[in-house]
Amino acid sequence: MANFKTHVGWGVIIGVSMVVVASVYSLISGWTPLTLIFVAILIGSLLPDMDLDEGVPFQILFGFLGVASAGYVFYDLYGGGQRDVLILALTAGATFIGVRFVIGEIFMRFTDHRGIWHSVPAVAFVGLATVRMMQYCDPQGDGIMHMYSSIALSIGYLGHLVLDEVYASVNLAGHSLLPKRSLGSALKFYSRSKVATFLVYSGIIYLLLFV
Repeated sequence: MANFKTHVGWGVIIGVSMVVVASVYSLISGWTPLTLIFVAILIGSLLPDMDLDEGVPFQILFGFLGVASAGYVFYDLYGGGQRDVLILALTAGATFIGVRFVIGEIFMRFTDHRGIWHSVPAVAFVGLATVRMMQYCDPQGDGIMHMYSSIALSIGYLGHLVLDEVYASVNLAGHSLLPKRSLGSALKFYSRSKVATFLVYSGIIYLLLFV
């Protein structure tokens, strides 16, 4: 399995490559959309390791989700006319704690490293969930950019899984050229947990009804 720095470097390479392709073929124009695509790919390249309890990707991504959720709740309440600073601060703080620690703890308890989170259906689930989340948070936004962002995140996610398989195929970290026992544990279509597999596939079907 590649380490955190390797995955970040690989994500940057994929992100730059996709931005160049999008620019050359005029798929996307403007620095803001191109930057969004690059960031989406980079985030996607880290997402599979969220199931590594208390790992760096878990800390970064759930911390980011906590801050983003707190900011969204704050501005939603403020835009709705709430001006009580104490209520705004407490609500935003409670949202951050709920996402970062409560949901984060639930996620840790119900995921195993190299489980369903490291799989091909997880790529589809995360991509569809991204589109749905962007539709919900920005209903008047550009649907094409929602789709491109989702695809970019999925590309980064799939790139992570491919890199894990490459490192498992040839033990670059050691002296042996024999495949590691983890070979095949990333690019799979199900996990040992039937419940987790069922939930992910059910989530894909459910999201397809909305996206």
